Amino acid sequence: MLALMLIAAMPLPDVAVPDGSRLREGSACYALTRADKPIGQTWQRVRAAMDGSTPVWDIIVHQRVGDGKFDMRDHFVLRRSDLRPLRMDSRRNGVEHVRVRYDGAEIQVARPDKAETQISAPDAVWDGNLWGLTFAALPLADGQTYELPFFQYDKGLGRFTLKVVGSAKVDGVDAWLVDADAGDGHAVRYRIGKSPAAELGTETPMFGQRGGDCSALAEP
Repeated sequence: MLALMLIAAMPLPDVAVPDGSRLREGSACYALTRADKPIGQTWQRVRAAMDGSTPVWDIIVHQRVGDGKFDMRDHFVLRRSDLRPLRMDSRRNGVEHVRVRYDGAEIQVARPDKAETQISAPDAVWDGNLWGLTFAALPLADGQTYELPFFQYDKGLGRFTLKVVGSAKVDGVDAWLVDADAGDGHAVRYRIGKSPAAELGTETPMFGQRGGDCSALAEP
């Protein structure tokens, strides 16, 4: 039976809308390290496509840690104009984990072992499982703070708070340093390329930076 959860509408502050035209097609590999030791890889692919008559970005993020002990593949279909999600699906160790469909204000979440749930969002939301590329599409500027509403299938509705805290060179590329908080008080520092806009890596205990070998994860 379809479970219905209605979220009370709350006034939202102004938000910066991502500009999908900032993104570029292509793929990237990120090496995951802990204490300078390699522990895994993340492969990311961005491809322009059409969903019916709607131009979209078709995005895959595939992460493998510990020689395959943890394997997560997320697939997103987003409107190319503003990265508003149409749907996403996630697989864990090759098995379907969850499917999310966005239909205007209605969000449907389907899991293999649970009843489908439907959530009514009070306003536009972005997918809370896709961080770096979403942030790269924002009009980032030094010292600025941004808020962006999101939906994440485990956490529900939430809000990213982002602050541009400076600039740096990342392998010779000019990058913004962006502290991103998903509402739990634990900020993750992202390195976002300025031109072209791109996710260059993070500064976290499980550090991810461009590089490594993603040949085992890459798809056509």
